[in-house]
Amino acid sequence: MDPGYHSGAHKRDHVATKYWKVEISRLGASDPLFLGTIQAATWPAALQAGRAKIGESGGVPAGASCNVNPNGTVTIQDGRERRRYQLVPAEAPASPPAAKNPVASVPPVLASVAAAPTPAAPTNGRPAQSTPPPAPEPARQGRSSAPRPTSPPPATVENKLILLASRDEKPTSSSPIHFRERMYAVPVPLQAGTGEKLATKLLRRVQEEIQKERGAKFIRIELFDHIWKRTPDHSPVVRIEWKDWNKSIDIEFPLEDETRHSEAPRVSSVPPPPTEDRLGAAFEACHDLLFLKNRAEALEFAVHLLEELVPCEATAAFLLDINTDEFRLVAARGAGARERQGRALPSSAGLLAAASGLTEHAVLVLADAAADPRYDERVDGVPGLDVRALLYRPLVHRGRLFGVLQLANGVTRDMFTESDCEVVDYVTQQLSAFVARGASLPKTAAVQR
Repeated sequence: MDPGYHSGAHKRDHVATKYWKVEISRLGASDPLFLGTIQAATWPAALQAGRAKIGESGGVPAGASCNVNPNGTVTIQDGRERRRYQLVPAEAPASPPAAKNPVASVPPVLASVAAAPTPAAPTNGRPAQSTPPPAPEPARQGRSSAPRPTSPPPATVENKLILLASRDEKPTSSSPIHFRERMYAVPVPLQAGTGEKLATKLLRRVQEEIQKERGAKFIRIELFDHIWKRTPDHSPVVRIEWKDWNKSIDIEFPLEDETRHSEAPRVSSVPPPPTEDRLGAAFEACHDLLFLKNRAEALEFAVHLLEELVPCEATAAFLLDINTDEFRLVAARGAGARERQGRALPSSAGLLAAASGLTEHAVLVLADAAADPRYDERVDGVPGLDVRALLYRPLVHRGRLFGVLQLANGVTRDMFTESDCEVVDYVTQQLSAFVARGASLPKTAAVQR
């Protein structure tokens, strides 16, 4: 037989024996719609088989976000249908004891016992001398390959929770909402699915606390993987939010998204929704500006929102430093995000300077930015990216300039469209108003332990 053919057949057999732990659940729900192990060569095939278990068909739902981690775990969130799909590479399921050790076979440890000489019949009432059989190996050695849980069950994790900060706000003239925020540290590894279940349970408790309050209600629960006193070292592992006017629960994984987006831009094959839908999503999302702490958080929020609504290879938000007359990059996503963070650029150079001179609602769009004589690679360029299309929108409120937003290279089209500009204009308008008002640090009751 051809050795190459044999090798290929062996590889195909190996791929065919791959297993996936598949969990399908409703966003915010504690009980999964499906949880089981599926044999499939690839995760798309496992996803399709898992969806079939609950009466669904197809692979990744249209418009859903799909995150493939380096360790092989795949997380898909379908906001439209309120579904979450998670696929984790798994070992082959254990066979039943009868199939694993048939009656006709003899375990290796007991084989030596079976082969030992049988004691002779007693003579004169005394047993004949014989060599005792070797002692079998301890049973624990035979179970050394058994899988062990990677993290404690949810009840144990809940007992280890540490409350880091809480925030309670009653309705005011500027914000007619009952707002509750709880931030916890979970100093143990979280198993897949445990974080959102635990956050949902904590959310239910706060809902019960304020159920008799009149007026709109907004609750946010965040779980961190580290303990902090004043500000966290990085984003929470899980963030869950509930707004009673939406009647739904939003679940995010900021740390996972931050890591993914800071390394490389997310390229989606799914075109953005129609302009009306995107403007509606922006209108709803921008209500969250009421609950942000400072300008840096607001710019990070806007960059993240625009990344979802106007997909591109790099997004950045600059604030104007009037003391040094420079634009400082405060928030960035996509290509070159880490290299650009905190960079200060002169306010009088490049397309950035041209954009800063625009009036409110004006947007600067270029299909081939590098061909424009005002383009300056040191100011307008993005590390690791061949910049083509650029979109700039100044942060202007009542004639005062506060900063500039920059989007580079749309991933669904070569050129930013008029509808893209409308979405960017609306988000920037809301952001500019927030930045103009300023944001004082909220009253946070920190609990130090």
